[in-house]
Amino acid sequence: MDSINPSADTEHRPRWFGTPAIICVILCSLTFLSISQAGAASNVICPSTPIVLVYPKISRLYEDVIAQIKKGLQEVVHAEVGVCSIDGLPSSTQDSDSKAIIAIGESAFAASIHAYHKTTVVPILVRELPPGAQSGISLFLDPRIYIQQLLELSPEVKTVTLIYRDDIPRSFLETVKAAAAAHNLRFSAMSVATIRDAALAVESVMRSAGPGDGVWFQRGVLGMNADILVPKIVGLSWEKKVPVFTDEADYVARGMLFALTQDYLAIGRTVANLIDSTGQGLRYAPGPKRVLNRRTAQAIGIALRTAQEKAFDYVYQ
Repeated sequence: MDSINPSADTEHRPRWFGTPAIICVILCSLTFLSISQAGAASNVICPSTPIVLVYPKISRLYEDVIAQIKKGLQEVVHAEVGVCSIDGLPSSTQDSDSKAIIAIGESAFAASIHAYHKTTVVPILVRELPPGAQSGISLFLDPRIYIQQLLELSPEVKTVTLIYRDDIPRSFLETVKAAAAAHNLRFSAMSVATIRDAALAVESVMRSAGPGDGVWFQRGVLGMNADILVPKIVGLSWEKKVPVFTDEADYVARGMLFALTQDYLAIGRTVANLIDSTGQGLRYAPGPKRVLNRRTAQAIGIALRTAQEKAFDYVYQ
């Protein structure tokens, strides 16, 4: 992909990107919970601070994201926020001196309510609201903003195709479909469960796409094997002048047109306001952080205006 790699001459990434592929991998880890333990930090007993932020078994490469969520919490609650892995939770049910526990992902929520069933536990970055939770923050941004962003960059688009992991909630798909219909767009979707599915979907959708089509690769699809999938997608995007976008910022550096991702600082602030709320249900993740690849925009025929570029938090050259 050297001939079309838009990340080869980019500026340095801003701090909120963290380490390479952080946005992709941390959220994939929350979904599949298969990443290695965080080392010695994962064995720390959870503190009895007013607020405790509990995270699943993820690499300490992602401490920056956790730190941003913690900072957002502290800005609102004005109290000490402790942090620990689910390994630091007691194995048997106990009383806790903490006012609330913020649990990152489904496994952290399940472990937290088992350990402290009398304490308020609020889940964040979950696919659906877990049983027993009154309020929480979704893993997903409001899908309607993706459609809006696509049309702002490519108003000639008439068809949107979503390629998604087969564990995406049905309600999310229905919202995407409704958002497309609200803009008089034709909508199609393709579910993938394996790398073979993803490769076949890329070949099928991108080979048949053309001017007037937009293709959305939803969370986790590209992560199945980015080194195989992304160069193929970007090459066909440039060849066929088709905007391709995602919700994983790292892939914009590799040629996807744009990504909209979560704002982790805002997630911390938002969940702080849910601690004393009941029955608020599951909210979409706050954001977005907007990332654009200018070189891809030019390659597929998008004449970017200055105001359009300024709407993005980061632009790859």
